Amino acid sequence: MAKWTQTGIRISGKNGEKTITYKAPYIYAWIESRKKAVPHADGIGVWMHTTYFVVRPDGSEKEYWKLSDAKKAAETE
Repeated sequence: MAKWTQTGIRISGKNGEKTITYKAPYIYAWIESRKKAVPHADGIGVWMHTTYFVVRPDGSEKEYWKLSDAKKAAETE
């Protein structure tokens, strides 16, 4: 398994939404951890949900629910 390092963080929105970028040496793709604010069903407040995207240089991406799954997918390309 490759050594993944956090290379960037981008905060967007007023609700604490953020994107964290991870890269590993000699790996073609990178991983983005995207934390989104999801409104509660009653419309009061939000809850935070994080998913992980394997992003390729050509702009294509695939979403995963677990960081470990995203790492495996990026490393097997």
